[in-house]
Amino acid sequence: MPDLKSVLAWSAVAAGVAIAAERSVSKMRSGSDESMLDWDLARRTAYQRVGADGLEEASQASLEYEPLVAELVPLLAQACGTPAQGNSFGRVRVVGRRGFLDQNLAMMRRMVQPIEAAHGQLGQFRPSALMRVPTSLYLGTLLGYMGTRVLGQYDPVLSFPGTDREGLPQPALLIVEPNVRDFERKSDLPIDSLRRWLMLHELTHAWQFELHPWLAPHLIGMVEELTRMPTGRGLNGVEEWLRTARNIRPQLALVGKVQAVMAVLEGHGNFIMREVGRRHIPDFDSLDEAFHRRHQPPSAIERLILLVSGVGLKLQQYQQGERFLREIQARGGQAALDRVWVSADTLPSWREVRRPDLWLGRMGFDTAGQSGQSPVVSPFPA
Repeated sequence: MPDLKSVLAWSAVAAGVAIAAERSVSKMRSGSDESMLDWDLARRTAYQRVGADGLEEASQASLEYEPLVAELVPLLAQACGTPAQGNSFGRVRVVGRRGFLDQNLAMMRRMVQPIEAAHGQLGQFRPSALMRVPTSLYLGTLLGYMGTRVLGQYDPVLSFPGTDREGLPQPALLIVEPNVRDFERKSDLPIDSLRRWLMLHELTHAWQFELHPWLAPHLIGMVEELTRMPTGRGLNGVEEWLRTARNIRPQLALVGKVQAVMAVLEGHGNFIMREVGRRHIPDFDSLDEAFHRRHQPPSAIERLILLVSGVGLKLQQYQQGERFLREIQARGGQAALDRVWVSADTLPSWREVRRPDLWLGRMGFDTAGQSGQSPVVSPFPA
């Protein structure tokens, strides 16, 4: 995800910072449990939030997605300007809601491991029950909310060096079939068109990571740096806070880099989904309208969750990512789109995402012409 994964990554970082701050103030020692989260509590909370698993629907649909990969990959390759790759990427796993939760809890635990390792060196600065319970409830509530809404996600299985990968699959498209069927029933959409629409977005993420092997290590490195915590050895409380203050500026710069990458990844998924969908999905206009309505949460509690979790902000960033790609295509053609995926150095900064002319100038494209008219876009991360 990249959308959900980015939310979970920031949750892990925020939890680590909050725990470190709480320990600096209270100086309270915890018990023998050094885990910063109560994983069982988070899982129980998430399970309660999603309700019925829907595993039966997932089992029935598992064979219906594989043919879509063979059908859509050539169309995706054409839109991306690359040779058709057959079935060399885009392995599909169809799961129920609890399968989605278990996969993301395993991913979250993997993200938290570097923070917990750092806390293990802090002695008295270990997480206390005071922080573990609300943080675990927050994670479970967020996952439970997403578990009823997420239709699909691409998981490149980003793993940090030395972390446990047991039980984690190879890169796969994760389809949460009961949510797909719920959306179909509520929106009165043709299920075949809906599945093609969804698969286009997630297959684009597979194309990004599996055909550009430098991308995953680059993203891993940035997240590792964000989760790296000071050891605190030999530092008193004042010195630790001063050291943290000195690190704020580079950390904020790194946050901007991660924001830019995530905006481009999800914006590119939307971009390709529309480019291919307009030409090859008969119900494109109905799908476009239905997805736009879906991202306008009707209830106050949903709006609150989007606000607190940062998902609402992420949706806006993905719109900016799509606008960036449409702008550079209008002014630099396919050559500009191709340049984005050459290396980490050719990815845009967050400032360049908002100012495509800066990226075009840095890449050597002519920026003297008038900007192309980019259509109004709405977010569709699944």
